[in-house]
Amino acid sequence: MTGAPKKRSVEILQTLEDSDRSVYSGAFGYWCVSGAGDWAVTIRSCFKYDDGSGGVDSGQDEWRIGAGGAITALSTVEGEWDEMHLKLQSVFRMFGAERPS
Repeated sequence: MTGAPKKRSVEILQTLEDSDRSVYSGAFGYWCVSGAGDWAVTIRSCFKYDDGSGGVDSGQDEWRIGAGGAITALSTVEGEWDEMHLKLQSVFRMFGAERPS
């Protein structure tokens, strides 16, 4: 989504983070056997999470939402936190919430 070198960025993140980022942004779509296709660029996507365990349903759906920013030398922890929440507002509204608790 930015000009960062993707392959190397992902390699570094995999050494720093405890789990995969899963779906966040990129191109989603399909190619048809006729050669046609339909594609869209997504950002701040959300998806319903199912760990496949088949365990007892708690009655609560778990949704994963990705968001982030472009941290620079001038970034502050508070500024990045506020920017992330600002970017998530449109997704939160879909669930009838302003901000997670």
